[in-house]
Amino acid sequence: MDAGLQKRVSHGALLFAVLIVCLAIGATVLLANDKTHLKSLLTYLNLAPATRSAEPPPKTRPVKRQKPVAQKVFLPPHLLTFEPVGGRASFARDFVVSGKELCDRFTASGFSNPQGWRASPVNIRNFECMADLAPGKASEPAERASLFLEIRGEASGEIRSIRMKAVAPRTPDGTAVLTKLDEALAMIIGQTRWADLANMLEPARRLQPYQAQHFGISVSVKPEPTAPHRLNVILLANEQSPGLKLTRSFFDRDRWLRPAAALDRPVLYPSIRKDRIR
Repeated sequence: MDAGLQKRVSHGALLFAVLIVCLAIGATVLLANDKTHLKSLLTYLNLAPATRSAEPPPKTRPVKRQKPVAQKVFLPPHLLTFEPVGGRASFARDFVVSGKELCDRFTASGFSNPQGWRASPVNIRNFECMADLAPGKASEPAERASLFLEIRGEASGEIRSIRMKAVAPRTPDGTAVLTKLDEALAMIIGQTRWADLANMLEPARRLQPYQAQHFGISVSVKPEPTAPHRLNVILLANEQSPGLKLTRSFFDRDRWLRPAAALDRPVLYPSIRKDRIR
C-alpha cells in the first residue's frame, strides 16, 4: 500500500469514529429525560403532532365561607300544649248546613233581612245573619207581636249558634208568630238533619221551658219570667266537656300546620259534607 492510500484510509477512519461519537452523544441527548428533546425535534420538523403540557390551573383566593342565617320558626302555642293524660275524644256533631244557606232560606220564607250573611262589625272573623218578622201593626206596644232571628258563625259558613226571640201575645198576630216560629224551628231541624231536636217543638208551641244537651249541640227554650209570652230559643254548638273540646280541636282546620306543598293538603269534598246523612 502506498503512502497516499494509507493516509486517506486513516483520515476516513478518523471521521467515521468522530461521526460515531457524535451520533452516540446526539442519541444520548435526544433519548434522555424520557425522549423530551426527541419529541421537540420531531415537532419542530413537523414529523409529529404538537403536544401541549397541561398548564396548572390559576391560583384562586379562598372564599371565606359565610355562616347561614338561622331562620326563625314560629309554632302556634296550642301545638306545644300537651293534652291531659287520660283525655279521650267523644262523639261531637255540628250543624250540617251553611250559615248563608240557612239565612237565605229564612229570607225566602218571609223574614226581613236587608244585610244577609255578613261579617260582624264587632269581629270581622265572625259572620252573622239577623232577620225579623212583624205581622200586623198593633196599636198598643204590649200587644205587638214579632219574631227575631240571629245566626252566628264563621266565614266558612260553619254555624256556631242560632237564636230566636218570639213575642207572642194572646192576639191573632201572636198566634201567627207562634205558627211562624214552629215553621222556622221545623226548617232548622230539617236543614241540620238532627231529628232529635224535634223534642223542642212542643215546648216552644206551649211557651214552656225546655233544655237539653245533644252531643255538642245544646237546646234551650225559655220564656221570660216577667213576660211569659216572650220566648227565647237558643241552639248552640258548645264544647263544655273535655272530650268535646278534644274532638273539635282535632278537626279544627285553622289549628292545623300549613303543608309544605299544595299536594300535601287534605282533599275536601263539599258535596259529600253537604249531603251526608246524620
